[in-house]
Amino acid sequence: MPVSRDQILDHVRNHRPLRPRELARALRIPGKDYNRFRRLIQKLVLEGDLVKLRSNRYGASRDSSTLQGRLSVNPAGFGFVIPESDESDVYISAFNKGTALHGDKVVVLRLPKRKRGPEGKIVKVLERTNPAIVGKFRRAGLFEFVEPDDPRYPRTVSLSATQSDFAAPGQQVVVRIDSWPTGYKNPEGTITEVLGNPEDPQNDLLVVARSHNLSLEFPPPVIQEAERIPEEIPLEEFGRREDLRDLPCITIDPDDAKDHDDAVSLQSNPDGSLRLGVHIADVSHYVGEGTALDKEASCRGTSVYLVDRVIPMLPERLSSDICSLRTGADKLALSVFLQLTAQGETTNTEFSNSIIRVRWQGTYRQVQEIIDGGTCRRPPGEDLIQMVRQMEGLRQHLTAVRADRGAIDFQIPEPEVVLDGSGNPVEVKERTRLSSHRLIEEFMLLANEAVAQKLIEERIPTLYRVHDRPDPVALGDFARVAEAFGHRFPKRAYPREIQEFVARIKGDSAGGVLNTMLLRTMKKATYTPENRGHFGLACKAYTHFTSPIRRYPDLLVHRQLKSWLLGKDRISERIQPRLPSLGDHATRREVAAQDAEWDSVKIKQIRFLATRVGQVFRATIVGIRPVGFFAELDEHLIQGLVKVRSLKDDFYMFKESDLTLFGQRTGRTFRLGGQVTVQVEQVDRRARLVDLSLVEGGCLKQKTLDNLGDRKRKYSRQKISKRRNRKN
Repeated sequence: MPVSRDQILDHVRNHRPLRPRELARALRIPGKDYNRFRRLIQKLVLEGDLVKLRSNRYGASRDSSTLQGRLSVNPAGFGFVIPESDESDVYISAFNKGTALHGDKVVVLRLPKRKRGPEGKIVKVLERTNPAIVGKFRRAGLFEFVEPDDPRYPRTVSLSATQSDFAAPGQQVVVRIDSWPTGYKNPEGTITEVLGNPEDPQNDLLVVARSHNLSLEFPPPVIQEAERIPEEIPLEEFGRREDLRDLPCITIDPDDAKDHDDAVSLQSNPDGSLRLGVHIADVSHYVGEGTALDKEASCRGTSVYLVDRVIPMLPERLSSDICSLRTGADKLALSVFLQLTAQGETTNTEFSNSIIRVRWQGTYRQVQEIIDGGTCRRPPGEDLIQMVRQMEGLRQHLTAVRADRGAIDFQIPEPEVVLDGSGNPVEVKERTRLSSHRLIEEFMLLANEAVAQKLIEERIPTLYRVHDRPDPVALGDFARVAEAFGHRFPKRAYPREIQEFVARIKGDSAGGVLNTMLLRTMKKATYTPENRGHFGLACKAYTHFTSPIRRYPDLLVHRQLKSWLLGKDRISERIQPRLPSLGDHATRREVAAQDAEWDSVKIKQIRFLATRVGQVFRATIVGIRPVGFFAELDEHLIQGLVKVRSLKDDFYMFKESDLTLFGQRTGRTFRLGGQVTVQVEQVDRRARLVDLSLVEGGCLKQKTLDNLGDRKRKYSRQKISKRRNRKN
């Protein structure tokens, strides 16, 4: 009887790695079946269940010596593998990456542990992430190649055929990888698209989209399906839903928003309690499970918000028109009503399959003007003005309730880029966070928690938004840095203790930098059917429900909640086996979207600073390395590197214990949070790096200053004495 794959896997999981002949003898494979056995071994390797190790030995890809994850490469060459399991990231040196590229799914063989964490070697690539790379077309003699824009990829991609008639040297192109790297050989590919002149700022969107494999256009079947959806609400829906069109519903969004997927209302009860309504566009009514629209939305996972435009999850006919909660139009919604005390404590929750009509479409700035007691352009009626101010009072109570239970608010500043009509950045500044932003955030958090709790009570499987506890090792490293600045980090890493620590360092000169470092120790929030709570929000259950136009997990949650509301056979029972893979995919798409959004900001920041070489700025030291220190321009939130070799006044040493650079002769010290004045020396558009030089800054201790003064006085006396001796 031929050996099965399960027998092979069972043996390698319970025994040391073996060569094929040794494994065949252990499994008593007859000689006549050996070739078939070898083919099965190769198949298991291709499928990722077995991994080939040193000396032609084979082991299980998921035994204690190996793990699977995604490779994240640093431009310097090394990288980290982020495991699929709940383990620490694994350091991969440049020599141990093998042929893996940034973003690939890989198998890692664990190596002896480093002092600062686990280390590994990539032994197999399971899945290539990017089938195409963006770069510049180059020609050297008869040799043609593409130089990737992203320094995390190989230096060149060789072209398998001449492309001279397709692109001109220096143009940005998309190259499809036909042959992946092997050994020291670079990948080979074919140019599939010419993006144009890299100096043209209008091409930045295309570069980001193609670099992150984002689709700007929808497939024809998806567009056709969207076009067939009627704008008018079917008459039968009015009889099936609760009519809430008389409620004072308003939307609050950015100035340029088109996809309005949430509205809010607030009513006062005679006993002084409040009834908050959170009304979310019923996208699930229009996007049925298994349709072309549903499959495309699932594939995209989320809308992507670049600097100058949005790449939507759903076609514009749905996202900006049919589903969008526009003023004065009857719209289908799922409504959550929360009964609240005047102090913001929830006493009861109700859910409704509804029809609403938005009375006023406000912007964050307009609502802020109302909150501040002023008037705004195109103001709503007096009743809505009073409702908005009452909402702000409720928001303050809700914020206090969340803070009291230990929710963490890092308040990290974010850059905002202002473009002219040609796509050139004319201003880069800190994005303003208003009370009106917080108002909507608090109401959406409350609704998401309420839905998560209801799904738990009804035992309906769904995707939760989970934020796990931070890695103790990472927190320990941070605690040592914080201690060097005179701040004691709590030994018990509970949300409340971390929240109190964040509050304590708020006014410190290094508070902002420590805040950012602490945020980086936190784990990434993920989508999973297993509820493990949300550490950052300090709540036992949380999900995403309030943005189904732009997030696919929200659409799934809508279907679950709606099926319960309508008393139908639960759709969750059909979808339950798929939830783990749907959650993993949604998490990956969210990460890709965040990377693309940040890249679009970074490209414009670099363009902005490239026209300001030679200018001087005030900056804050945000990172210290042996090669120098990173400084962030206070006004523009753009980071650059002041290299040690550019500091000519002394020989500077890196002190890892407290992350400082100090001069051996002068004692001049550069530390996190320190204020400096820097000059822009060079901007590398390809690597997106900025070189700065120090104009002023660094700390000299008083004792050092006294010593320097003594040296100067002693030196002066010596010079005077020499002059007198010459005269004599």
